[in-house]
Amino acid sequence: MKKITLTLFIVLFSIISFSQTKKIEEFYQLRAGNSWNYVAPSTWKGDYVSLMKVGGEFQFEDKNYSTILHFDATKAAKILGFIKGKGIVYFGEDFADKTFIRFDKPQIWFPEKVKIGTETNIETSFTRTLTDGKTNRGIYKLKQKYVSIADVKVTAGEFKKCLRIESESFWELGDGRQAKTISVYHYAKNVGVIKASARFIILQNGKETINRVIETELKFANVAGKMY
Repeated sequence: MKKITLTLFIVLFSIISFSQTKKIEEFYQLRAGNSWNYVAPSTWKGDYVSLMKVGGEFQFEDKNYSTILHFDATKAAKILGFIKGKGIVYFGEDFADKTFIRFDKPQIWFPEKVKIGTETNIETSFTRTLTDGKTNRGIYKLKQKYVSIADVKVTAGEFKKCLRIESESFWELGDGRQAKTISVYHYAKNVGVIKASARFIILQNGKETINRVIETELKFANVAGKMY
C-alpha cells in the first residue's frame, strides 16, 4: 500500500511540475511579419505598434544564426534568435538614430523552458557604437521572474492561461547615463504580449531626469499569419 501511495505521489508531482513548465517559443514567437497594435497613451497619435523584421546573422558559441529584429520600443529593436536547446538569445539592440549596441557575450534572454516560481539573471558588458564611429562601453543586467499562469482580459479579448513575467533591467550606458526599467508582462500562448506595465527611470550623472510609467494592452495582432 505504501509503495502504491508513493508511486501515485511521484506521478502527481511529475504532472504538476510539467504543467508549471512552459515552452517560451509558444508565448514568444520570433517570426518576421508579426505585428501587435496596443492601446497608446492619450498624448500619442495612433496606436503603439510593435513588429518583427528579418535581422542579420550573428554568432553564438562559434555558430552563425539568423535573427529577428523585434521593434518593441518606438526607437529601438532587440536583436533576437531562437536556438534549440538554449532558448531566445539576445545579441544587442539597433536604434533609430543609427547607433547600436552589441553585447560582448550574447545572452539567453529566455530559456527554452521556463518554470513558474523561478527566476533568471543575466549580466554582460557591451559596446555602443555612435553615429560618428566613436564607442562607449557599458553594462547590462536583467532579472526576470516567471510568476504565474492566469486568464487575462484586454481590449483584444480574453486569453486563457497567460504567462506573467516580472522583470528589472539596468543599463550603465558609459556616458554618465543609467537606465532602469521595472516591468510586468502578460504573454498569451501563440500571441505574445497582451498586457504590459513598465516604469522607465533615466539618471544623468546620478540625478534622476525621467521617471514615468506606461501601461498598455493589446488591441489586435497578426502573429504567424493569424489575426487576434
